[in-house]
Amino acid sequence: MRHSLRFRALLLVFLFNSIVFAALGVVLARHQAAAGVEKEEGWTENLVATIQNTIAPEGFKVAAILRWPYWRFFADAVLVDQDLRESFGGELRAGGIDLNPAGVAERGGTFERQFALRAIHAAMLSGRPLTAVGGRAVPIRVKDGIWGGLWYRPRTTQVDYVAVLRGVLPWFALSTLLLTGATYLALRRLVLDPVAQLAVGAARVRAGDFGARLAVPTRRDELADLVRSFNEMTSTVESFNQRLSEEVRIATEKARAAEAAAMRERRLAAMGELAAGIAHEINNPLGGLQNAVEDLRKPELPAARRAQYLDLLARGLGRIGETVARLRRFTPREAPLEDVDLLAVVHDALELVAHRAVRLGVELVLAGGAPPPVVAGWRNDVGQAVLNVLVNALDALEDGGTRDPRGPRIDLGLSSASDGVRLVVRDNGPGVEPAALQRVGDLFYTTKEVGRGTGLGLSLVHSAMKRHGGDLRLASERGHYFQAELHFPPAVAGRGGAGHA
Repeated sequence: MRHSLRFRALLLVFLFNSIVFAALGVVLARHQAAAGVEKEEGWTENLVATIQNTIAPEGFKVAAILRWPYWRFFADAVLVDQDLRESFGGELRAGGIDLNPAGVAERGGTFERQFALRAIHAAMLSGRPLTAVGGRAVPIRVKDGIWGGLWYRPRTTQVDYVAVLRGVLPWFALSTLLLTGATYLALRRLVLDPVAQLAVGAARVRAGDFGARLAVPTRRDELADLVRSFNEMTSTVESFNQRLSEEVRIATEKARAAEAAAMRERRLAAMGELAAGIAHEINNPLGGLQNAVEDLRKPELPAARRAQYLDLLARGLGRIGETVARLRRFTPREAPLEDVDLLAVVHDALELVAHRAVRLGVELVLAGGAPPPVVAGWRNDVGQAVLNVLVNALDALEDGGTRDPRGPRIDLGLSSASDGVRLVVRDNGPGVEPAALQRVGDLFYTTKEVGRGTGLGLSLVHSAMKRHGGDLRLASERGHYFQAELHFPPAVAGRGGAGHA
């Protein structure tokens, strides 16, 4: 069970005061006991001196002994002279003086007189006091030696601790409560309240309230200094947090600006790929068309040859028109969600990179089944994703080459199943390390040299697949291959809606 600091402080103060007063009580009891022993020894000396003064050459003054005023402080006493005789039964009997000056009225029936006499006899023989039968035996000395002996039991031998406790307990309880209360009030004002205030302030700071400030005590002590330090700390943290928030805002704006610039760079790079493909597709028939036009200008050209050139012009212009139409299919525009023939998109993308593949000597191999796979989405987004994957594979083969004896190669595979459509693009280039494979899809991450890549290609593919409800799955083995799998959910007929395509 958890107790508050106030409760524990109050309990500690109470226990401390209780222990202090209990210790004082023990000391007082011991002091009283020591005083009783000292008083008893004083009575003993007084009694022995009185008895010694009553012993005179003309006789023993019994009346003077019996009139001694302090016998009321003794519970019992036996006074005998040295004439102690032992009977045939082994008992000691007084042959001379034998007095019971304190009386025998309060003597219990269990009193053993023989023990008292034997104690007196032992004290006379040893010449020093002895403790016996709940009392003391002392020898009585005169000038000529030992006169006799005295055994006595004072009433004050035992301290009545119960009576002492009853007398001091009310005062002890009252003083303990008053001292505990006064100590607790002082402790609460000087320690507990500032500590509780610090705990509340720390909880506010932990909750994110860096504007928390505490009331500073007017006194000058360590806790007041601690409260001032807390206020200075929260002020510093608040100022630092504000500066950090401003720096984060500026850095975020810079990052967004850099991201936008990089996106523009990537788009320009993609446009460059498209432009190169378009130029290749247009330049191929354009040369022949120009030659045909030159020949058609010749008036002597035979009619059959003229018809052949006109046919060539029509086919060349048709090819250029198909190239322009393919380009338009890659142009962003607002369009509704539609069923996209993935095989046709792949063919378009292959046509756009074919010239570069031929230049690099890369073999493009497409394997697909029938019927052609259909996915739900926007043709432009899907085309851009496929084009980015192909460009990424060509970049890898151009930069790192291949170990495959067959030469550089990109394999494309299309397959349909109940859970969706898969397009697998696999190159036999250098691949990437397992650690890098976890990051190649991250924004701005690239394994290419500085200036060669933006780190946006696969990131854009990943984003496009997310927009289509699919995902991008990557696999690689360093030195052997790199594989990108575009997984699309199955197309659903009759879908509507519009999006950016």
